Amino acid sequence: MERATVVPLPVRVSSSPATGSPGVTVVVPYRRRPGADREGSERMHCPFCKNEDTRVVDSRVFDDGQAIRRRRACAECGRRFTTVESAVLAVVKRNGVTEPFSRDKVMQGVRRACQGRAVAEGALHKLAQQVEDAVRSSGAAEIPSHEVGLAILGPLRDLDEVAYLRFASVYQDFSSIEDFEKAIRDLQRDREARA
Repeated sequence: MERATVVPLPVRVSSSPATGSPGVTVVVPYRRRPGADREGSERMHCPFCKNEDTRVVDSRVFDDGQAIRRRRACAECGRRFTTVESAVLAVVKRNGVTEPFSRDKVMQGVRRACQGRAVAEGALHKLAQQVEDAVRSSGAAEIPSHEVGLAILGPLRDLDEVAYLRFASVYQDFSSIEDFEKAIRDLQRDREARA
């Protein structure tokens, strides 16, 4: 019988014990190899007794299909714990440092641009989700940070034009009044095209 080829995907696995004590975060590559268990080639160790013989009791998809929550039981100590698996999207910064994509970080940057503007917190959450969907749709496991900035500009322009100009002036490094005038002309052109 022929087995399917599975492309390696980086996965973040967060383990939070049922006792309420702090969870453990582990990043492991997810690869399915012939003979591997259902969750992949790496075994999840029990956070209590460190035994590697744990089994999945229940699995549920959450976070709009972006993650899977698994309830696990340890064969050695009998305790149960929960793991969360999600595909990690890495952002490569200008200095070459790589870090996981963060909706919170997107919201922080946009929140600064929206300071003093009548923008609801729910709108910021929606914008951050739109940005994540846009960068994930590229299909790449790593994305340059400037592409995240580009993905922010469109939804932010639709959300609040003043916040858009503030964000664009920093992101696109405006250096003169002419840069602002050009951005304003582009906004007016877009508004007329939509009308």
